[in-house]
Amino acid sequence: MNNACPDPVKNLQTAKDYSGLYLGYVLFVMVLVQTFGFVDRQLLTILVEPIKQEFGASDTAMGLLTGVAFAVFYVTLSIPIARLADRRSRRHILAAAIALWSLFTALCGAAGNFLQLAAARVGVGVGEAGGGPTAYSMLADYFPPRLRSTALGIYATGAHLAVLISMLGGAVIATHYGWRMAFYLVGVPGLALALLVRFTVDEPLRGRWDGPLPRADNTGVLEALRRFLGNKPVRNVALATGFTAMSGFGFSTWLPSFAMRVHGLSLIETGVILGLTSVSGGFLGAVCGGYITDRMARRDARWQLQVAGVATWLSLPFQIAITLWPARHFIHLGGFNMPVAFCFMPVSAFFSSFWLGPSYAAIHNLVGARQRAQASACMMLVVNLLGSSSGPLLVGLLSDALAPALGAQALRYALLCSLLSVVVGALLFWRAGNFYKHALAASARR
Repeated sequence: MNNACPDPVKNLQTAKDYSGLYLGYVLFVMVLVQTFGFVDRQLLTILVEPIKQEFGASDTAMGLLTGVAFAVFYVTLSIPIARLADRRSRRHILAAAIALWSLFTALCGAAGNFLQLAAARVGVGVGEAGGGPTAYSMLADYFPPRLRSTALGIYATGAHLAVLISMLGGAVIATHYGWRMAFYLVGVPGLALALLVRFTVDEPLRGRWDGPLPRADNTGVLEALRRFLGNKPVRNVALATGFTAMSGFGFSTWLPSFAMRVHGLSLIETGVILGLTSVSGGFLGAVCGGYITDRMARRDARWQLQVAGVATWLSLPFQIAITLWPARHFIHLGGFNMPVAFCFMPVSAFFSSFWLGPSYAAIHNLVGARQRAQASACMMLVVNLLGSSSGPLLVGLLSDALAPALGAQALRYALLCSLLSVVVGALLFWRAGNFYKHALAASARR
């Protein structure tokens, strides 16, 4: 199939005419990809306490393990792999990435000491470096711009399903069979998903919804990074998502430990309560965020990002309530004692999830068809350096620093301090909306 089409109409004519049923199937598979990727990434958060006890690690060391050990290689390799995905078969690259991160997730269970576990986490990061940017690029060619926020919002629900699976499943498995078995049982099925992607998901025509397809980008990796981050609208979107993700990853990583240390929950109680309360709001928020953004952005392009800014700001009081509500105030639900603090989780997760789809859709709308995987990788680089790398580490450092004076309560105030980045993220999303609208208008005039 010739990818170089002279105009958008012919581009559509040479593309496969996918049925709505098949598009639904592709989106379902991609949600599975996102789910498996985040389960492999987030499973460690519910297992922090048993791993910490077995290996005798500090909160700072666990912050490094949950964030930096994964993120350094993830962000280092994501752009080179994304550049390959902008030239070669994305389906093949995605299938290989899934197989690699699943294998190393299983190997986490075989770790005999802290350093071996950190090395396995590095392997998970290497595999996942090829996942997100490639999947985002494929979805941008399956769905037109007017539906991208909705499609990517649905894709983002996989992250919330992953929280439920990793929290609930990880807690139950670890309690009955040990934390190592949890890694085995979530890693091995990913190998089957890799085969499903390879043999049932089509490679969409690159630039299906765009004008003439440009030649492949042959600039170096550092030059590509400089160009993307030198683009003011792109840079503002990336910084907004990065600061928002900083508190998001820090909060989600340490919330299970907060539930156990401060509220006295067991491992299984923590998994059930946090899994159900966060996924109920987060799943709905990711879908609604994408849908509302698509509707609002048709009226004014600024809403593509400012919807996320408003929602991020609205999440803040609920996150503060979760953090500061007095310990051991419970509501009795069946066989569980649910801390009152976690009653705020569904609403917090709902608003906190609005940015996921629209921010990546905005990036795809700002760059060309041969740059989308790279643009997604650059965005994920910022998100992971500020979010999954810095967020958990900063909370761990603050917790260790405050522990001599505050004991178990130190984690409460470390989480509270991390919420400052929510304010920064909300303001940056609002500001980014103005740059985004001007960039689209300038592009339309050319």
